[in-house]
Amino acid sequence: MRIANIIAALVITGSVPACQKGKADTEKGAPPVVSAAPTAAPPPKIELQAAAPSATPSAAPKKDVVELKIESVGDTMAFNLTSLTVKSGQEVHLVFHNNAKMPVMSHNWVLVKPGTEAAVAAEGLKAGADKGYLPSEGNADVLAHTGMATPGADTEVTFTAPAPGTYPYVCTVVGHYVVMKGVLTVTQ
Repeated sequence: MRIANIIAALVITGSVPACQKGKADTEKGAPPVVSAAPTAAPPPKIELQAAAPSATPSAAPKKDVVELKIESVGDTMAFNLTSLTVKSGQEVHLVFHNNAKMPVMSHNWVLVKPGTEAAVAAEGLKAGADKGYLPSEGNADVLAHTGMATPGADTEVTFTAPAPGTYPYVCTVVGHYVVMKGVLTVTQ
């Protein structure tokens, strides 16, 4: 950055060294002579100082975001974490990684209201694979969900943690919700 500032100052003031042809250019076979003698006054002294700190922040502070990572356990129908904890109102960024190797072991992560796991999974089954086994948008029982993760892939979701309480999360792929589940505890 400093070099760019110095070069800009030299160009603006016209103090850039000029290449001049020497007398030898006119002689046959002689190499050209290049002179870097200044054509104007010597370059001005440039003093660089750090900018004064701004009295007003340039951007609003970032909201408190908690980063969570959860994974499937190999080719089984299980999450590696069956318990997660966050604070109510906190922004949550959850990344789900599918560690499965078998092509048929796709998974998702769906946070639901307590007691609605079976109903949400049944609605996901009706939606089918084309819709990622997810209930229709606007289903009040689904609080947050990722997309479908094929083996080896990641999927993610960002959501605001609900009111304090205990909320189940499940995989809604056919039959998985019965064993592939966990609990998100939301504190004050």
